Amino acid sequence: MFFLLGNACFESLLGIFWGVASSAIYAKAAPPGMESAVFAYTVGISNFCSMVSGLIASGAVKWSGMVTIDQGQGCNFDALPWLIVLCQMIIPLVIGMLGILLIPNKLQTEHLIEWPREWMGEEGTIDESDGDGRTDSTMSTTREFESHLL
Repeated sequence: MFFLLGNACFESLLGIFWGVASSAIYAKAAPPGMESAVFAYTVGISNFCSMVSGLIASGAVKWSGMVTIDQGQGCNFDALPWLIVLCQMIIPLVIGMLGILLIPNKLQTEHLIEWPREWMGEEGTIDESDGDGRTDSTMSTTREFESHLL
């Protein structure tokens, strides 16, 4: 009984917590005014990765020789413990250890990317040589650019 209620309640709740935290990170990393496009892109990538992981998992079950549907000879789950150890413990541990290298060394209140500097260059002036169409000369300093955002 607890398994059913715990799975129904806590799995959904943890999914919501993960979604809120990841949305906040996407909003901090996105250029001003582009938050929804960045979020839509990351949700699309997440859905694609979920689909591919399901296909890889079904291939791993077939590759391991497990028989999950009784076709007169009985089911064979001999490789299941090894697949669980590999796919649920070892691979996430390796990815998690490598993922530590991707965490930025910034406070949660800081912006991850300084967009005025990225758009205008180091000096705070607009870089017209990159051909991105940003040629408005009224925003010549970073401070003026930030005032336009507010």
